[in-house]
Amino acid sequence: MRRYLFFLMVAFFVFSNINVIAINPEITSKNEEKNTKETLSLSPSESNVRLKLINIQVDPLGFLFFGPQAGVDIQVANFFAIGPYVRWNYAGLLYQASITDWFTDNPYISPGSYGVGISAKIIPPTGSGKHRPYVDLGFERFKGEESWTTGGTLGDHIYQYKANIFHIGAGYRLVTEGSFNLSVGIFMGIYKEIENIDYYEVESEIDHNSLSDPVAYPGLQLQLGWQLGK
Repeated sequence: MRRYLFFLMVAFFVFSNINVIAINPEITSKNEEKNTKETLSLSPSESNVRLKLINIQVDPLGFLFFGPQAGVDIQVANFFAIGPYVRWNYAGLLYQASITDWFTDNPYISPGSYGVGISAKIIPPTGSGKHRPYVDLGFERFKGEESWTTGGTLGDHIYQYKANIFHIGAGYRLVTEGSFNLSVGIFMGIYKEIENIDYYEVESEIDHNSLSDPVAYPGLQLQLGWQLGK
């Protein structure tokens, strides 16, 4: 008799639980939803961060080197960008030092000394896309001018020069989920002079000087960027 009552209680317990689940199927779905949310909460919250259409960037570190730089990158793909830039060489400390023989001479350096170029970057995403190493290739056309006061009747002695600059660099870009991004990198530039002339202010005769040998120089970049578009 006791055995019969025991089996009857067990059967009633099992049946009641099955009946509750059958009558309330939402219990199972809620439990599954809860488990899914818990799993998501344990996974990284970072989303897949993609490059936007346009990235406007400035390089304030250029004030210490060959001039601050401002440019625009057009994001052709999620890993590739190309765009123009301009560099104001006049405002670069190292540029001023190279023209003045490390500040031992005192020529007048034209504020119109500048460079205009184009660069292409390969910026592959890693992980969520926030952290991106990059390789940078570029070409720049540079124009510079300096003058010396002679005190004579011919006026100032003016030198003008143009050069092609090729550069290659590598670095790291941090892309946020908003618009701001930060890039740090190193580069190697090759300066190849294509024109070197001098003349006196009141004289029409122009002397074409021999071109200097190509010069390689290293540099650092710190670019602050803001992305626009989708």
